[in-house]
Amino acid sequence: MTCHGQTSLDYCAVFNRLSKRTLFFIFIGFCGCEIQSVKAEETPIVSVSPLSKLAIYPETAAPAVVISLNNSPIAAQVDALVVDIPVRVGDSVKAGAVLVQLACQDFELEKSRLQAERQAIQAKFELSQWQLKQAETLAAQQTLPEEQVKERRSQLAVIKGDLAADAARIETIERQIAHCTVKAPFAGIVTERLISVGQFATRGGAMVRLLDVSHPEVSAHVSSRDALTLPNAKNLRFEHNGEQYPLNIRTLLPLINSETGTQEVRLDFVKRIAEVGAAGRFHWNNSVMHVPAEYLVKRGEHLGVFINQHNLAHFHWLPDAKDGLPAAINLPPETELIVNGQFSLNEGMAINAKVKP
Repeated sequence: MTCHGQTSLDYCAVFNRLSKRTLFFIFIGFCGCEIQSVKAEETPIVSVSPLSKLAIYPETAAPAVVISLNNSPIAAQVDALVVDIPVRVGDSVKAGAVLVQLACQDFELEKSRLQAERQAIQAKFELSQWQLKQAETLAAQQTLPEEQVKERRSQLAVIKGDLAADAARIETIERQIAHCTVKAPFAGIVTERLISVGQFATRGGAMVRLLDVSHPEVSAHVSSRDALTLPNAKNLRFEHNGEQYPLNIRTLLPLINSETGTQEVRLDFVKRIAEVGAAGRFHWNNSVMHVPAEYLVKRGEHLGVFINQHNLAHFHWLPDAKDGLPAAINLPPETELIVNGQFSLNEGMAINAKVKP
């Protein structure tokens, strides 16, 4: 191979001095670079990471408030004058403690009258029993008509009924006397005095409000969609004023509010208890593994992720995935997720996977 023409003499001299073998290696060198370049283009380098390192468990929150199982206005059960209220607002009382004392003289007088009436009826009853016995004896001797015996029996039954009715009236008045002393139905704290000494209490009228602080629980309203994740949720907690209180689900009401689309959930405190009336947030974490939104790729109409399968890119479709949100994923934790370079990949493409540090 020679150089002719008007080419510079220096270059021609160098070219002419090159051997065929040297030219061959130069040619192979150029071809090798080109082949490597093609391979580099066909086998992209991507970063992978185990799913266990990337997985998140999304947190959800809903408004919540601490409520008491018993926050009751204690009402009068009889009509009577208030003579004493031995408790004040803020007092802590035990079950059975006296809250209000009502005047009971009228009821006690009525009881005395009924007891005297009962004694009179009892005397009539005993006389009627004796008369019946005598009538039965005479009837057996055939000296008294059977009709009079039946009449005596009827009189005795009437008097017996009067005794029973009088006993019921005495029991009723005794219950009314007992209601004159209004007692706490449960242990709690007096939050209001709704009546004063000297006022007349009417049946059903509230006199004292009593708050049960021994059994508070959290009431939260969550969206019906989020409610589906609650049965298997973890790390349930109530947050108030920067403090967190662990919770357990007591019940999820099977009723969706038509106006808000929410369901009420009731939760019990595990250890520490927040004060009744505290308003805050109910937080919980989804127990299902999710992949962060930045690793999602859209292919066609589907969102999913690319994973490494023996240095081949595989697109794994996530049916519930939505743009910009973490998506639930059910792959094994050791699955290698492609976290860098995934947007230029296609299904089955060969890749050079490097584990992301």
